[in-house]
Amino acid sequence: MTKQELIAALIARREASGLSGAEIAQRSGLTERSVRNALGPQGNPQMSSLLALVDALGLELQLVPKGFGASAALDTDAGYRPVPTRVGTAVAALALPPEPPPYLRETPARRGGRRRSP
Repeated sequence: MTKQELIAALIARREASGLSGAEIAQRSGLTERSVRNALGPQGNPQMSSLLALVDALGLELQLVPKGFGASAALDTDAGYRPVPTRVGTAVAALALPPEPPPYLRETPARRGGRRRSP
């Protein structure tokens, strides 16, 4: 999502909720001017202002690995391919069952095999 798409989503949410700039300012703890500037065509809010606006509009900001929603993107752009990342690899590895510790792994002696005498 680009910065402009994020701002457009915040504006759409504001319009859908029917909140005025003054109400958003009151809910977020920002000034009306800050709200106007952040949601304006040249909006470039600081992270703290962005988080305050997101909260005031009843939203939450989530960070996910690139390509996380790849199925939706594939429907719109046939040339899109998610790029594998270290985070994506780590998430995929978490889906695998953990390997048992060495002291619980099966050995010939634990399977009922013969032990050698010293």
